[in-house]
Amino acid sequence: MGDNCTHIRRILPLLLAGCIFAVSCRDAAPRRPAPRYRGLEELEGYIAARPVYENRKRDQLEGIRKLAAVTQSPRRLYDYAMHAAEESFSYSFDSTQFYLKRAMDLASGLGDVDRYNRAAINLGHLYAKAGHYMEAYNRLFTQIDTTTLSEPLRIEYLMALYDFSSDLAGNSGMVERPQIAESDVYRRQLYGLVPKDSEYWRQLRLDELMSAGRLEEADSLAQVLLSGRTQEEHAYAIYAYQRSVIAERLGRAEEQMGWLILSAESDIINAVKDYASLTIISQLLLPTDIDRSFRYLRIAQEDAIAYNAKLRPWQISQFFMEIENAYSARRTRAHRMSVVSSILLAVLTGLLLILAWFLISRSRKLSRARKDLEQHNTLLADANGTLGRLNGELSRADQVKEQYITDFLRRFSDGVTAAQSEEAHARNLLKQGKADQLLKELSLSTRSEKSLKEFYKTFDQTFLQAICPDFVERFNALLREDARFHPKPGSLNTELRIFALIRLGVDDSREIAELLHYSQSTIYNYKVAVKNAALGSRDRFEEQVKMIGK
Repeated sequence: MGDNCTHIRRILPLLLAGCIFAVSCRDAAPRRPAPRYRGLEELEGYIAARPVYENRKRDQLEGIRKLAAVTQSPRRLYDYAMHAAEESFSYSFDSTQFYLKRAMDLASGLGDVDRYNRAAINLGHLYAKAGHYMEAYNRLFTQIDTTTLSEPLRIEYLMALYDFSSDLAGNSGMVERPQIAESDVYRRQLYGLVPKDSEYWRQLRLDELMSAGRLEEADSLAQVLLSGRTQEEHAYAIYAYQRSVIAERLGRAEEQMGWLILSAESDIINAVKDYASLTIISQLLLPTDIDRSFRYLRIAQEDAIAYNAKLRPWQISQFFMEIENAYSARRTRAHRMSVVSSILLAVLTGLLLILAWFLISRSRKLSRARKDLEQHNTLLADANGTLGRLNGELSRADQVKEQYITDFLRRFSDGVTAAQSEEAHARNLLKQGKADQLLKELSLSTRSEKSLKEFYKTFDQTFLQAICPDFVERFNALLREDARFHPKPGSLNTELRIFALIRLGVDDSREIAELLHYSQSTIYNYKVAVKNAALGSRDRFEEQVKMIGK
């Protein structure tokens, strides 16, 4: 009996470690924890409400169209067309182009040069923002008579050229690249025309400070520009995005994400379809949250296509390759861990079979020894009572061992069956092209938590019923009364499990942490807290625990 207990105590910690590792491998591939950026959950709410804001935008445009439908005055029709173009500028390229060309036709019919030039400048600006660079160049440089521009229109014209030059410089890899002056040239001209400390002047100054690397000053000026705006205005999204760029250059990742989220929320509120903030959020989330990154990028791609810009969908599509590579890497890790899990489960099953064979062999030897003792009962009449009690204890021990062997075999068999079922289910979903459903099921899985709880329950029952039934009472006897533990009958708490493993001979904190699925620092803190409550020497406490039940 003593030899059997010794072998069980040596093998049990190895089996427990194998169980935990197998469960961990099967239930999840390793991944980096996603940072908890503040504001992401609020952004999710705005994304869910996108249809509401888009319907509001459509109703607004429909209202302008209805007003224009009952208007006969060409000047009023021009004003409605320009208003509709302004509201559509970041919502729909095709609609904005239509309204601006309509306004140009109305202005031509009126013979109003100022109105015509205003619509033509806005159309050239639209082409530049949408990536139609040759169309923007032809419109702004060859189809507008700059000698007829009033001073307000000259400012708008130079601002359009300034934005055109800036956008062109930021997309130097494009095939279409007309030769125009650097943005600094137009900035200097505008400084001589716009009032100092006006919004135009501050926008120009902000760009100049950022180009010069004077980021703290740029951030202060951006804060001034932003303070006069609310999220219901498109300008808020633009200034919030600029603050995110400044934060990135200053190395403030958390602040960068915060401004990008506010910018994206403003874009959603104003039904903007041509934007950058949500795309950059997706890029920042890719290393830690592939699913959310892909979902945000898909929304950005859908909006860019709906807007019908020439450049934005191409820019976004480049990033889809990174998403695909990330998914491929995750699938590879999951497959590798699945193979390792299957091999480990097979090895553990083999170990259990060997253990069962060993225990059964030992039980048979004990049975033969018991029969030999019974044959000598007539010679050992004085020891008959003692021998009878010994036989009873051996019989009960055999039953307990066989019960737990059967239970361990059943649990591992169930684990293998569950793993096979999950693999078959995953293969079926992948064959059917339902990768999104598979990812959702994996993200909602709680199998690892359930398996860990089941492991704790099995460990507690095995230890208390088969190895050391009075462990809790004898362990408490080593502690001060105010520090003793009182778990539920038949179960252990975390501190008791740590010292139960020490009782089994597992006294290395790293190994205990792996067995119980905690960090080494957590195990160390628990051990120190318990030793500090010892009645005797805390240095000899673990040795006293190892002697419990021996």
